[in-house]
Amino acid sequence: MKGAVSLSGRLPAYQEFREPEAAGGQVVVDVSAAALTRLDMAIAEGRHYIKPPVEQFIVGREGVGRLADGRRIYFNVNAPAAPFGSMAQRALVDAELTFPVPDGIDDARAAALGNAGLAAWLPLSWRARMLAGETVLILGATGISGLLAVASAKLLGAGRVIAAGRDTQALERARRLGADAVVVLDSGTDLPAAYRKAAQGEVDVVLDYLCGSPAEAALQVLGHGGRLVHIGTTVGPTITFAGAAARKACFDIMGFAYYHAPIAEQARAYAELCRHTETGRMEIDIEPTPLSEIAQAWQAQARGARQRFVLVP
Repeated sequence: MKGAVSLSGRLPAYQEFREPEAAGGQVVVDVSAAALTRLDMAIAEGRHYIKPPVEQFIVGREGVGRLADGRRIYFNVNAPAAPFGSMAQRALVDAELTFPVPDGIDDARAAALGNAGLAAWLPLSWRARMLAGETVLILGATGISGLLAVASAKLLGAGRVIAAGRDTQALERARRLGADAVVVLDSGTDLPAAYRKAAQGEVDVVLDYLCGSPAEAALQVLGHGGRLVHIGTTVGPTITFAGAAARKACFDIMGFAYYHAPIAEQARAYAELCRHTETGRMEIDIEPTPLSEIAQAWQAQARGARQRFVLVP
């Protein structure tokens, strides 16, 4: 079969690879689409705590495909059995880490809603246990997951949603998707004051795709029992905070990665994401790309492309 083959740290190449063979608890999936994410790249290049195999391997950790009986399924980041990844004609996965793809959504969009969508919905519904009417601040709301998170917060019943990011055009899109207010993350901005003004008071839940100074400022506006869910480190690798502030607000800082959620929670969230995308209440920009062009897509993603490349075998 053909696939995107790599050694750790090297640019994947489209070439022949051996066929997968299922063992106990595993199934072979005929892959229909696999989204290329920063997580895929970090794992393949050895920059993530999930490490790639040492030998040649197929890149990609999640995808959409069909089982031998014709059922269409999504498989998550922990599902592939090394050295078989998602970016190939066939993948070998743990059957228990799969769930159905709802009817009505195409393969490419269904694949794109995996990591990006679950990293938007589950931080609210599962990790923060957001309550209806709460105020939500999304740091990094102009990225793919961030924009999905804006829509997710509104659909889950948030009372007020604040979108924070650098891209002013994307912030206007966030307004259209449900943001009640936006904050531009300029270097000279008094961020705690800007967050508080946009929130019209204190914040209950922060989704942090950025880390660093924007997150540190957000901790200062958390109300009593507030929760910051940490998801990404695109601005900085660390957060510092005053101990007195943590005690006063009794806030929580929570780490998050979608694959830690129970598989039933992932399945429910994924079904909601597909349903709302199908009806136009959520949006994700995709670029379906032949798998044979993996090297070009990889390099474009490394340069910071805004759309989600979806590799199609």
